Amino acid sequence: MAVNFFGIGGMLLDILTKGLFWAVILFFMLLIAFGILVIRKNKKLQYFTAIITDIGGGKIGLEMSKKTRSGWFKSGTFLFGLFDYGREEYLKTKDGRKIQCGSSVDFHEINGRRGLIVKRKDDDPHILVPLTKIEISNLKLIGVIAPADFRDASVDIIKQAVKETKPQWEQIVQWIMLGGVIIFALISIILITQMVQRGQAEAKELILAAGQCGANFIATTAP
Repeated sequence: MAVNFFGIGGMLLDILTKGLFWAVILFFMLLIAFGILVIRKNKKLQYFTAIITDIGGGKIGLEMSKKTRSGWFKSGTFLFGLFDYGREEYLKTKDGRKIQCGSSVDFHEINGRRGLIVKRKDDDPHILVPLTKIEISNLKLIGVIAPADFRDASVDIIKQAVKETKPQWEQIVQWIMLGGVIIFALISIILITQMVQRGQAEAKELILAAGQCGANFIATTAP
């Protein structure tokens, strides 16, 4: 019994081609699904989050970037945290840190939008605690600074006083200098005008003389 190797080879090639086709389709479907999950996660990260770090001496470090944005996520996750499920929800930053005991009363306003200000635990950077209320201790400095209208009025008064207390001869010198500049400009304009007129007259004479010389040359060389 003869075996048709060409038929078997064609069948195998057909199976391989179809398998490769479906593998490519499956790959693109998985890629699209992965992109959808990434977009879904990024849409949840809608809150600006400022992370405060105590650096000692009454000073703080402030961290706020795309990695610190936070949002509401469910307790169960898989696919590297791209998909979340479950009933319980909690606030989590983009880099995976959970904001402990975070709630809707902890929100502040950052860049005109709802946001969070959290404190990082000094000995464990993965623990973040929301700051519900913030107090500023040196508001008295604002009272020391005068309002803008008062500052402008003070500057005008000082300028007027300086102007009035200038010696009389300084004001006279300023007017003399201004008059000298004007007179110098007028003289310069007159001199330039005369030079231009004189140059035009000389050019006219040269052109006429050249024309006369040309005419005389033609007349003497004519047969």
